[in-house]
Amino acid sequence: MKIVLINPRLRIWSPNIWVPLGLTYVAAVLERDGHTITIIDMNEKKIKIDDLCSYLSNDVDLIGITGMITECQKILKIIDISKKTHPDRPLMLGGPLATTFPKQLLEQSEADFIVIGEGEKTVPSLMKGIENGLDLSKINAIAYKKDGQVIINEASKPIENLDTIPFPARHLLDMNKYIKNHFKSFGLNLEGFDDIRSTNLSTSRGCPYNCIFCYKDVWGNKWRGRSAQNIIEEMDFLYEKYRINGFLFVDDTFVLDRKRIFEFTNLLKKSKKDYVWYCNGRVNLMQKDMLKSMREAGCVGIAYGIESGDQSTLDFMRKGITIDQTKEVVKWTKESGINVAGYFMIGMLGETKNTIYNTINFAKELDLNFYGFSITTPMPGTELYECARKEGLIKEDISSFNGWDFDMNINLTKDCTDDELRAFKYETFKKFSLEKEFGRYFMLNPIFLKNVLKVIFSLRDKEELKEFVINVNGILKKQLKNKKSKQ
Repeated sequence: MKIVLINPRLRIWSPNIWVPLGLTYVAAVLERDGHTITIIDMNEKKIKIDDLCSYLSNDVDLIGITGMITECQKILKIIDISKKTHPDRPLMLGGPLATTFPKQLLEQSEADFIVIGEGEKTVPSLMKGIENGLDLSKINAIAYKKDGQVIINEASKPIENLDTIPFPARHLLDMNKYIKNHFKSFGLNLEGFDDIRSTNLSTSRGCPYNCIFCYKDVWGNKWRGRSAQNIIEEMDFLYEKYRINGFLFVDDTFVLDRKRIFEFTNLLKKSKKDYVWYCNGRVNLMQKDMLKSMREAGCVGIAYGIESGDQSTLDFMRKGITIDQTKEVVKWTKESGINVAGYFMIGMLGETKNTIYNTINFAKELDLNFYGFSITTPMPGTELYECARKEGLIKEDISSFNGWDFDMNINLTKDCTDDELRAFKYETFKKFSLEKEFGRYFMLNPIFLKNVLKVIFSLRDKEELKEFVINVNGILKKQLKNKKSKQ
């Protein structure tokens, strides 16, 4: 079959473009089965939704679309345009949105099939079913319509051995558009700073922890990791094919398996490869000897989900860490020579101005290399979403969720108005992003300004322009207000 896979635009304001790993993994297993795959990454090509039809070849047997929950409106439009362009071609949806809302999407759109959860095993089975007219009820982890009724089949078991999945089909992309020194985004002034060519890479799936805000519908609660040797084989392949020497591991819990970490770092040290890499850590899992080995093997940065500087808020989140643990691990990480990033959430359900101030003061005390602050958004499929729904704070409408990076969708706090919560967000962005060393570096760097201009010129219509303006308007207002107050 000739299959087109579509990745919707995400964060139109961001100059960074990441390899759509989910699509490229599915593309790899489909190619292995003999299908011909084309990937349309609307992020990389800056495609306006209304222009998508011109990218859809007439010679296509099936269209597949992925997407996040926050891209719901865009995905519904893409479905509509795809079906109008090719009304007689089956259309398949996968990814987080499809996994969480299979029934609603089949009822509200012209999608034909929904793939629930991991696609590497399910999608090839669905293709065989479509090609050979097989009984769809025998295919696990799909949803479809029959006689006007939505049928949701039994779920599949998670893929146990991730080493059996072929490496992502990056060759279907123009990799020159995706490779850059992404470490700059985290303010890392590394030796050989200008020589790093980096990309994103995944080494594990699933998370056994029970944070109430965490979305797990696709990968599940069971952690599964690729072998250390398999990871390094992919790194070596990417270096040989694309000269990539920097890797950003996007796993939620890269450091969960202590044994695997030491196998990985020891293999890297023995190979004497000049790679640098960045990963996500977890405060309660880190030890001094692990950090030392990671640094010796090329780890230059670790991001921790610190979330809050208020212990009662952390306990409510069921984060499973303490304030003292965080202080200690940040100290250890710095002492090992590794840059430290921290991610924080403000506006958790039941939070007050005082608990938010506790988080801001704690973040300042930690003196991290990079900070990320976001306003809490209860995503469908999470316990937090159910709590907020029961309290009548959110509508059960999948189309109501949009990007949450610079604005807010829902106010979950006890004593903050919407404007006060937004003000906290802009205050943290200014204090921990613009005023930090990497913030000043970016704002005065011609390369960064050039990227911003590229983003602006890539905006395709009034709707995208409006989204861009909303995301930056508050920041600019805050900056102008601060300048006036100093005059």
